[in-house]
Order: sequence, then structure tokens, then C-alpha cells
Amino acid sequence: MTKDAPRKNRVQAEMLVAVSAVFIGVCALVVSLYEAKLMREEQRLSVLPILELGRSHYTHDDTPENWRLSLHAENVGIGPAVIKNFHVWVDGAPHKTWRSAVGALLDGGADISYGQSTINGRTIPPDRMVTMFDLSNTEIAADIVAEFERFNFEACYCSLFGDCWTTDYASGFSGSEPVAECKVDEWSFTE
Repeated sequence: MTKDAPRKNRVQAEMLVAVSAVFIGVCALVVSLYEAKLMREEQRLSVLPILELGRSHYTHDDTPENWRLSLHAENVGIGPAVIKNFHVWVDGAPHKTWRSAVGALLDGGADISYGQSTINGRTIPPDRMVTMFDLSNTEIAADIVAEFERFNFEACYCSLFGDCWTTDYASGFSGSEPVAECKVDEWSFTE
């Protein structure tokens, strides 16, 4: 046995300790990155908005004067829904106001009176509903409801983290579709 043998064993042991320390450090880094990713996902989910678009129509009796009609947006999620864009269509043609859309739905045959709340650019808190359109002259509510399959409206909304979705009335409560971003265009709703 030579004099260098204990030194060689000591170098190998030190190398093994160093490699082990690097391996443990890399494992700790991977675990830390994974935990950070899970925390970011949890933060995103903790402010997830879910917007539902719907209508309410009802009658006290069968006479047209007693019909009521309103259109609403409700945030059933757990975070605020920031409405970035809104569209309304009748027979696939875009309309920028409720008056224009309902006029097209009734073939321009009725003068409408309604109340409205601005939806475009609005933030809807969780568990809150906004009535976007409330028909005042109830005698035409039944006529509008009868033509409702020709009518659609869509909202593009985002969470506080900038994740965005679209949802529309025609697809019902089947859920929102994720989109990269919400863009305002020439047919964005103005009311």
C-alpha cells in the first residue's frame, strides 16, 4: 500500500459529498419551482370569474300587457369579471345599441322603451347580477320572446390576472371559452 491511498480515499469521499450536495440543491430547486407554480395557479383560481348571460321573462297572466322581459349578466365565479367587450347580434348582424337590436328583431315595427345598465367596460363582482336591458313597454315583450332564437349577445371578460374568456347567450350555461385577449372592434356595444 502506498502513501497516496488514504489521500485518494479522502478525495473520493469529498467528491461524493460534493456531488450529493449539488444533487440535493437541484432537488430543492425543482421542488421550490413546482411549489411556486402551484401557488400561482391557486392564486389564479382564487379570483376566477364565471360570467353567465341570460334573460328573464315572465307574465302575471296571459295578457301581453303583463309580460316582463330583462337581459342580465351574472358573475357566478369567485373573482371579479372585468367586461372588456360586448356584442349583440340579430340574425347574425351586429348591433351597437339595444334599440337597434330590438328594432331589427321586430322588423322595425315597434317603438321601444327600456332601461339599461352599461355592460361594456364594467367590473362585475362575484355573486352579483347586472340587468343590462329591462323592457318598459311590456306589451311587446311577448313578441320579442317569440323571436328570441334570432337574437344573441356575447361578452368577452377577463380576471384580475388577465386571463380572458368569451361567453354568449345562445350557448346557454355550457361555460366560457378561453381566449388570448379581448379586443374592442367597430361593432362593440356602446350602451
